[in-house]
Amino acid sequence: MTFKPSKQSLLRGMASGGLLLMHSLLQAAEPVPLTMCGFMMMGEGGPEHQMLLDYQTAALNWGVKVELKPYSNENIVAEELKSGVCDLANMSSLQARKFNKFTGTLDAPASMPTYDHLHTVLQTLAKPSAAKYMRNGEFEVIGVQPAGAVYIFSNDNRVRSLSDLSGKRMGVMDSMPEMRQLVVDLGMTPVSSTLTNLFQKFNNKAIDITGGPAILYEMMELHKGLEPNGGILNEPILQGNSQYIARWSRLPEGFAQHSREYFIRNFNQSLELIRAAEDNIPKDLWIPLAEDKRAEYNEQTRKLRLSFRDDNLYDARMLTLLRKVRCKKDPTRAECTDPNAE
Repeated sequence: MTFKPSKQSLLRGMASGGLLLMHSLLQAAEPVPLTMCGFMMMGEGGPEHQMLLDYQTAALNWGVKVELKPYSNENIVAEELKSGVCDLANMSSLQARKFNKFTGTLDAPASMPTYDHLHTVLQTLAKPSAAKYMRNGEFEVIGVQPAGAVYIFSNDNRVRSLSDLSGKRMGVMDSMPEMRQLVVDLGMTPVSSTLTNLFQKFNNKAIDITGGPAILYEMMELHKGLEPNGGILNEPILQGNSQYIARWSRLPEGFAQHSREYFIRNFNQSLELIRAAEDNIPKDLWIPLAEDKRAEYNEQTRKLRLSFRDDNLYDARMLTLLRKVRCKKDPTRAECTDPNAE
């Protein structure tokens, strides 16, 4: 005798199967919880914090629920990421170099003269074809954000070139050996400092030179160190940037690429805060680089980049990319026809 299920049992079975399917779909749609060590130099409530909150919101669209843990020390952020306390983190390219030398070379001296150069480079890095360079070991760079061009602040407004810095004292953090080498190579005297006392030393005249993005002018009251006869060399010594790095095995499929594209889409928005800080500095404090010293400046900074490359601090592939972008935008540069090009 053949068993024929009743209409009611068929309906119950279909309903049960439908519920199971819905449960599976809901489970699949649940965002993956990840912890982010968020470096906020200006503290909670500042512009960096808001950018991280915006990123937190965007990440939900890519299947991740980010729990933000605020930090004011990026050395600790890097260690927490390494040890697994957090799944992703943001940090300067100096710290990022510990995880990825390729993107950690983005802060090479004078490698990107303008924000337009930086935009072109970051557009290139956000392409899917560049994804293979973003991953190194357990970690992947999932975004790069502009943090502001770094300028030289001097208590002497007669500075018109790098050679004018010779003999002056510059604060250098012990965690930045390459910066110490750069200072020595430029003929300056390095003065050991920490992030907490670096700008205080400049304001108290214990050092003659410091460097930083324009946003520090007001935040660290650098007008005190610039008084009465100081100025800011209006030529970026490097392009500061913040890099977002994650343990790639913890990320849902496609998250890293979505994240990289997010940052390039929001490049101009990030730049608004930076440009506002630059515009806020009194115009008479900006010192133009002497035009007859520009070739010397380009050659000096090129030698520094090559030196750091030869010391295995910088990635040669990134230096080549940066040189190609410079030459595309200005083919008349001497380096564009140099047989020993980067």
